Amino acid sequence: MYYGIDVSLNEDGYFHYQNQLYYFCFVPDVGKFLDTYRYYRYLMHMCGIEGYSLVKNHNQDIVSQQHILLMYHSGTFAFSSYLQVFMQPLPYQKMKIRDIKEQWIHKIDCVREHVQDYAYSFKHDQDMISLIYYYCGIAENSINILNEILIIDQEASITLSLSLTYPVQNYVYEIVNPANYTISTRPRQIVNLLRSHFITYQNIQELLESQYYDVYEIIYLYARILYPSTFFDQFLKKQLSTQDIQNYYFHLEEERNMYKEMMDILSFYVTLPKISWINDNNMV
Repeated sequence: MYYGIDVSLNEDGYFHYQNQLYYFCFVPDVGKFLDTYRYYRYLMHMCGIEGYSLVKNHNQDIVSQQHILLMYHSGTFAFSSYLQVFMQPLPYQKMKIRDIKEQWIHKIDCVREHVQDYAYSFKHDQDMISLIYYYCGIAENSINILNEILIIDQEASITLSLSLTYPVQNYVYEIVNPANYTISTRPRQIVNLLRSHFITYQNIQELLESQYYDVYEIIYLYARILYPSTFFDQFLKKQLSTQDIQNYYFHLEEERNMYKEMMDILSFYVTLPKISWINDNNMV
């Protein structure tokens, strides 16, 4: 209605119109999105591609009842350039470790509050309950790692950059979609790229060697690789299907290997807190 486009939307928000790819989505916080989008435009320019641009509606506004429409501009996407450019820290902006810890603890508490929904009702699902307890345990390890930083410095903080909000699937359309980004930390970006299977452990080693990461960032990266953000978000938004639950079980061994690989890489740069079960054959 706002754009004069008559199409059927896919569930994921992408659609084609007059041989052009568009993305339409709801934006919970318009101000936050616009801050992200401005930085995104700058980084896209640095990469030599246009990516997505905002489409104005009939009123010449870029927001329509908290929805935005993005148009994709095809171009040559060089992932190596993207990887270096998007890892550049924002000047003069940092996030305190204690604030990250508070956010993580709050999310863990929210997840635990919902355990009874599955344990004491007709929805009883032992597989789900086991996953909740398992990932809450993993998250507690993440909190303990953050505590190691706070023991050193209660005011410890890390630089901010543009980061994927969560892992994505499509190599081009999704990875350059500004709606998939937020202003967060470089470790978050690294972990989401790794979980998206867009980078390898070798890529991570190269990033750590080619760019400066201080001790706090490296220890935080270790915590971030453990923290089950995607599972928690899917669970709290009630987006976990039976197939999703089985997929989590199927990939437990792969995740365990990821913890080990990252521990081996990061231990070269800093002394990491020991987590005994990572090397335990009876992890689950």
